Amino acid sequence: MKTEQARQLIQHYLDGVASAKEVHLVDSFVEQQLLENNWTADEAQKAAFGKKLKARIDAERLKGQENNQNLVVKPRNITQRLLIIAASAAVLAFCMIGGFFALKSKIEDRSERYANDVLPGGNRAILTLADGRKIDLTNSKTGELVTTNGLSVKKATNGLLVFSVTNNGSVNEGQKNNTITTPSGGQYRINLPDGTQVWLNAETKFSFPSHFNAKNRWVELDGEAYFEVSKDKNHPFIVKSSKQEVEVLGTHFNINGYENSLETKTTLLEGSVKVKGPKGEKVIAPGEQSLIYGNTIKVNAVDPAFSIDWKNGEFRFKDESLPSIIQKLSRWYGVRFVVNSRYELMPSFSGSVSRFNNLSEVLKMLEETGNIKFYINGKVVTVK
Repeated sequence: MKTEQARQLIQHYLDGVASAKEVHLVDSFVEQQLLENNWTADEAQKAAFGKKLKARIDAERLKGQENNQNLVVKPRNITQRLLIIAASAAVLAFCMIGGFFALKSKIEDRSERYANDVLPGGNRAILTLADGRKIDLTNSKTGELVTTNGLSVKKATNGLLVFSVTNNGSVNEGQKNNTITTPSGGQYRINLPDGTQVWLNAETKFSFPSHFNAKNRWVELDGEAYFEVSKDKNHPFIVKSSKQEVEVLGTHFNINGYENSLETKTTLLEGSVKVKGPKGEKVIAPGEQSLIYGNTIKVNAVDPAFSIDWKNGEFRFKDESLPSIIQKLSRWYGVRFVVNSRYELMPSFSGSVSRFNNLSEVLKMLEETGNIKFYINGKVVTVK
């Protein structure tokens, strides 16, 4: 029924000239479509609409009682008032039908495209000890896992991996490092022997010695990690990646330095760090980010929250390009994206969503903020 037809029907209803068939149509629509189970909206929408209509009717009844405490009210007046409300609701409902059918079609379309949903990542990693032994941290027990070369390794109930020194051993020349590797869809949090806390993002390799030497605390990173470095003015903490070295005494910062990426970003939240690139170095302050691209280092003011969203269990985008977003989703959900369009024609995206939602929820958010569609087929996501 078109909007104009609905209006004419309601006018007939209010004027008292509606046929028995028209009266029955309005009454049936209000009673059955709005308040029963034939409405095309979902249960939450039905409940909300029905509750709102009931509240308005109750308010009219109360108004009639308050305004006519000492008067005799004709049933016709209250009935007419209620019919006007019901009829108005019916008009609104008729006008909304097209919108609900469009929404229903959109939901059905998504349900088909997202039929093979993908679960989020979690605490998954492999620990390779200096002596070559490997421990799958994903399924390992809690408590002490191993003691080796004066180093104790314990897994807490919350998944935190704690390294602590058991004697006064020192690093020997040629000693191999311990290495933690997170896969696609993996992350892990560790405490180093000096008390420094490190959060590792997906597809990250992090290496460190069983005992730091007398001069500094040297670690290596390929991937992304957030550091809260334990302060020790006599022993600088140095993070080496393929394109830079970051030197600190005690601070909070994030490094995004995947070896296969063209860029390396270091974002400072607290303290001060010195970033050494292929040519030159920069000291950055809280709220700043160094960017190494090729041989150049640039420093920009940024909102650090967008750099550590992953550590806080979120995806946060602000005018972010599709290639950048795809890279993050690929690492976390372990999927491959196929883009059937030109990247330069794709919009940028803004928004936030939990990192622990299924992939479909993230894609749904992206579809709402840009003219784009995703199709999930196993571990392959097609973009159109």
